[in-house]
Amino acid sequence: MTHTPQWKIDEVKETAEIISKSPVTAIVSIKGLRNKQFQGIRRALRGKAKIKVMRGTLLEKAINQINLPNIKKLNDFVNGQIAVVTTEMSPSSLYSNLEKSRQKAAARGGEIAEEDIVVPAKETSFPPGPMISEFQKVGLQAAIEKGKIVIKKEMVMVKKGEKISKEKAKVLEKLEILPLNIGLDIVTAYEEGIIFSKEAMSINPESIAIDIASAFNSARGIASDAVFLVKEVVPDLIVKARRAAESLAIAGNYVDEGNIEIFLMKAISEAASLQEAVEEKPEAEDKKEEEKKDEDAGAGFGALFG
Repeated sequence: MTHTPQWKIDEVKETAEIISKSPVTAIVSIKGLRNKQFQGIRRALRGKAKIKVMRGTLLEKAINQINLPNIKKLNDFVNGQIAVVTTEMSPSSLYSNLEKSRQKAAARGGEIAEEDIVVPAKETSFPPGPMISEFQKVGLQAAIEKGKIVIKKEMVMVKKGEKISKEKAKVLEKLEILPLNIGLDIVTAYEEGIIFSKEAMSINPESIAIDIASAFNSARGIASDAVFLVKEVVPDLIVKARRAAESLAIAGNYVDEGNIEIFLMKAISEAASLQEAVEEKPEAEDKKEEEKKDEDAGAGFGALFG
């Protein structure tokens, strides 16, 4: 019979007690998270949340010992490199805090680029030496200028969705380009019998307000097009009707005190155009007359010497 080490028994029991007493429990992925960044996140959440890294099998056993509604559904999300987070914050607040605690980091090679990784044209701090061949090896146009290695042309070194090679990761780190945005990736959270997805937790008051404003503008546009009379669109419909009436009156030459200014402006514009046309006509006639005189003179000379 296999003997279970006491430390495992103690860890399962301790974790079960912590989760039982916590208003909110979340499972987060720590895959790819380095120790330096992890400790920074732990410090950022100090006093707000507790983070415990443990094996998935032990976490499942701890969850199975807890007598709370639907808590055992958390086991469906226990997979890979994970940690359990306990907190008094709401799931959405926890998600927001974890997103704020994310940090930029250098690539090591093998990661997938979340966005295009661009190396700008610039002067580097490197003197002439073997570094220039490393730059050229990954496709950068590098040269020596004023005793420094210079990248002559901007380049997309890694496109979004592509794997970052070790060679490129090394060059990016030397250029102090940090393409990774790493942190604790929340997988799910539990509160009062409810399992929250990552998508549900990402909803915040700001995004809700933006969605409401967008929906309101769309609804107002539809109501205006359909001439659906509600107080929110009546001012727009009045303006629209006034413009249509003015256009109709102008087309039909109907003048009243409301549009007389428009007709006056139209008359002034037409008068200016007419005056310009009248002034151009004599100049054209004078030019034609001069051309005719030149032709007659030419004909006379032709007769003399013909």
